Amino acid sequence: MFIFSGKISKMSKAPAKNNSYFIVLIILLAIIPLFRVNTLIDFTLVPHQVVLSLGLGVFAVLLWFNKNKSIQLPFWLTLTFKGFLLINLVALFGAINPVEGWASISRYLLAFGLLLTFVYTLQQKLISTEQFIKSFVIFGLLAAVTTLFQLLSALGSGEFFTNIYTVTGNFGHKNLLSSALMLSLPFAIMGAVYLDKSWKTVSIVLVFLLIIEIFVLRTRGAWLSTIVATIGTTVLFFSLKSRASLKATFPFKYVLIGLGLAVLLVVSLFSAKGVQESISDTTNMNTRFVFWKNSVEMIKEHPVLGVGPGNWKVNFPKYGLYPLDYNVEQGITHVQRPHNDYLWVLTEGGPVALVLFLGLFFIVGLRLLKNLKTPETKKELAVDLALSFGLIGYLTFSLTDFPLERTSHNLVWVAMFALAFRNKEPEKMMSLPSKAMVVALLLITSFSLKVSADRWSGEKYSAEVAQANASRNAQKIVPAAEKAIHTFYNVDNYANPMYYYSSLGKLVLGNINGAYDDAQMGYDIAPYNIIMLTQMGNVYKAQKNMDEAM
Repeated sequence: MFIFSGKISKMSKAPAKNNSYFIVLIILLAIIPLFRVNTLIDFTLVPHQVVLSLGLGVFAVLLWFNKNKSIQLPFWLTLTFKGFLLINLVALFGAINPVEGWASISRYLLAFGLLLTFVYTLQQKLISTEQFIKSFVIFGLLAAVTTLFQLLSALGSGEFFTNIYTVTGNFGHKNLLSSALMLSLPFAIMGAVYLDKSWKTVSIVLVFLLIIEIFVLRTRGAWLSTIVATIGTTVLFFSLKSRASLKATFPFKYVLIGLGLAVLLVVSLFSAKGVQESISDTTNMNTRFVFWKNSVEMIKEHPVLGVGPGNWKVNFPKYGLYPLDYNVEQGITHVQRPHNDYLWVLTEGGPVALVLFLGLFFIVGLRLLKNLKTPETKKELAVDLALSFGLIGYLTFSLTDFPLERTSHNLVWVAMFALAFRNKEPEKMMSLPSKAMVVALLLITSFSLKVSADRWSGEKYSAEVAQANASRNAQKIVPAAEKAIHTFYNVDNYANPMYYYSSLGKLVLGNINGAYDDAQMGYDIAPYNIIMLTQMGNVYKAQKNMDEAM
């Protein structure tokens, strides 16, 4: 939480050559924190991917008319990300359910396309640093204001104490909302230092609003990330020799106010009995230890390329569900994620994938250190320190949650990567024909939109399946399940194969052969799913094949 005090020297900033890029960026960042589709089961994951895919497509069209014949990109950053994509593509060939793998790869490709676009537009001043920061201040402001209204509504209804999970903003889950607010904090800090006039005032207010909301939402991972990032950035600041030449002073007043707010909120929360019990409850951590234990067993069995992207949830039940809660053990609910992105990358892509993923942060960290050694102004110093804060926070939060899955969060960390490379430096660059890059971006856009369209439609029909299943209406289950199955969608948001539902409906309707065929297809893509195994048993029983049923 760093807001620099003292006189700030003026710097000459090249104006953006074309405001079209800024307009597209600001529209994207205004839509994401407000956009949700309530008819979908996960009302933000696919919709956010659609919005960002369309945004990338618009950027690609704008770049087509750019006069530069070649595009220069940071060599090692680009190469490492390409390597990460390639190893995941190779790992996909060993996946039980490749369909889920393509969904993960589409998100990785989208992040890659956005990173290349942001780096290039910033280095070429097609979007200025000031415009870039303003866009993300708007993102954070809209996310914070939406959260504020939901918090006030929860407080008024009494759910603030009994069920804070009703507060999700437009990020799908309270914990993901907390991390989105935490990742908005570095941009608010940049705005408080880098921007002028009303933008500066808004950014300062936003800093403290974000701090309040992060701690009120009582997501312990976000608390830990904010604290670790603050400590890490403070140590980094006092280790810099460059701060003396710029006469940069540590913003003790603002940091103390921020810490005071955090402590006050934590003490106040612990004074409420219901909230105290919620914060002190270790159930979530205990279950995550089971997730991590199973993940270790998974990588032991698949030590080279993992189980394939998107397939952690497919393989997880194989390694045991005890001592998870009754609903999980009985297959009523299913575990989707290990709640640790490093284990997730490791189990799905193998050790090389993890090294490449961490390598991205290492390369950006080296660039930030280089920037911090020779900053031109206090503003530039503040930007790089705020980026350090944000990346430390992201890496810390990834230890206990899954921001890598969310396209909204990917947008923020690739933006931080790009800002670290905002200025051209005499370093090894990768040159690409500008038209070739545009074609690549359009291909990424098209693929991401195709995957998103399939999954949007699949989710819509799987919601109908759930309703029909709840009312035990077999005649509605079968057509809805069949409509839900697409090229890039074959399991629902709870990791249950859509073929399970169609098999269930056909069995009830007396179509035993159809039920068997669908059950076999469901078993092929989810061989460890408990309800899928139960359905296979029921089908064999209907066929009078008791040995196979047993």
